[in-house]
Amino acid sequence: MDLEQLRFDEQGLIPAVVQDWRDGTVLMLGFMNRDAVRRTLETKSVHFWSRTRQRLWEKGESSGHRLLLKDLFVDCDQDTVLVKAEPVGPTCHTGERACFFTRLESDGTTGGRKTTDAFGGIFERIYQTILSRKQSPKAGSYVSSLMVGGEDRILKKVVEEAGEVVLSSKGGKRKEVIAEVADLFFHTLVVLGYHDITPEEVYEELAGRFGKPGLRADNQGEGAR
Repeated sequence: MDLEQLRFDEQGLIPAVVQDWRDGTVLMLGFMNRDAVRRTLETKSVHFWSRTRQRLWEKGESSGHRLLLKDLFVDCDQDTVLVKAEPVGPTCHTGERACFFTRLESDGTTGGRKTTDAFGGIFERIYQTILSRKQSPKAGSYVSSLMVGGEDRILKKVVEEAGEVVLSSKGGKRKEVIAEVADLFFHTLVVLGYHDITPEEVYEELAGRFGKPGLRADNQGEGAR
């Protein structure tokens, strides 16, 4: 296996950023040598080089919390790799989903509080706001008013926004399609929040269908072809 294009440092190592392939969460940062890269590609299970133990190790070899390789990329300078993986259990040795759960505040301190704000992306941030408005209703909050109105009011908005997506698509106006789909996504997240279903659970469902053509077993949903 030719890895000559990769630029390992003077210690024969290359940084490896590990990302959850489902929602983009950065799970951890490790280091790989040539053998670790080879073993990762060959076994489809992520391997690293331990700088403290000075040996090759497979993530999860003792805990069972492996990282299953989905894809591997190299950056523009060819001196860093990006590992797209499916985590089996928590990635961090602390038991957290990912290693980045502490915010660095503007005064340079960490504050010592755990946060999930580094996980996922914009869907997760919006969802957390929705949960906050659900748990602590706020005067003048649109989400709070939807939650107070109950499931029927929320679902009515989803149906309305789905109709707007159809009309904007038929109208062929790109900006309107974008805006209406954003509205539909938002109100769908409100439905998830109403039922305390996280976006991650939806990602897991989609990941299970990815690459599988046809319908679900109950013939109600399509796979990603």
